[in-house]
Amino acid sequence: NAQWRSGTYQACIDELGNKSYGENLAANLQFLEQSSIITSLLPTLMDLAEDYFGMKVSKNDVYNVCRLVRPGDTSEGYRGHYDSHLFTLVTPINIPNFESVRKGGQLHYFPNARKRPRNEFQNIFGKVVSKRFNSESGFEKLSKRKIRIIDDFQDYSPLLFIGNTTFHGNSPIEVSSNENRMTILTHFFDPSPKYGIGAALRKLRRR
Repeated sequence: NAQWRSGTYQACIDELGNKSYGENLAANLQFLEQSSIITSLLPTLMDLAEDYFGMKVSKNDVYNVCRLVRPGDTSEGYRGHYDSHLFTLVTPINIPNFESVRKGGQLHYFPNARKRPRNEFQNIFGKVVSKRFNSESGFEKLSKRKIRIIDDFQDYSPLLFIGNTTFHGNSPIEVSSNENRMTILTHFFDPSPKYGIGAALRKLRRR
């Protein structure tokens, strides 16, 4: 409910300080535990990973990030990418009012924008090549070749998608907006080896 989200939002703000990303924040983990999001999804996602994708997965292979985008922070706009993990769950915590802004951090996602990488070389190559679309014009160009879906999360419904084949990124938030955008990102099952690009990037983010 709104009161619960508001409490989570403020607690995450207090932990983040001036940062945009926070890994395994106490407020983030508490929200996931109290909402039973992980415990309710995990068995089904493990079955899908093993039966449909042929992966052996661990219930502990879950990566949690709280993402905060402030108005006018253009560096967070159109940072398109593929996730390293198989599944990505986006849970909206605080979403700008779109009655007053046109761009409020909407998520643009392109399902099946690439084939599932068969090895780490393909994974890295696909991530690097996709950087050419990291602009508003790049998103528009890709939308002419791939199906694009735009979700503004105004209804606060979570979104689950296949992270490592779905190219995705957000619009920036206009300076005129007086609201931040906060989402909790829960990633399930990294198929890459421990030396893979995903693990390396997560290590750098912790510094």
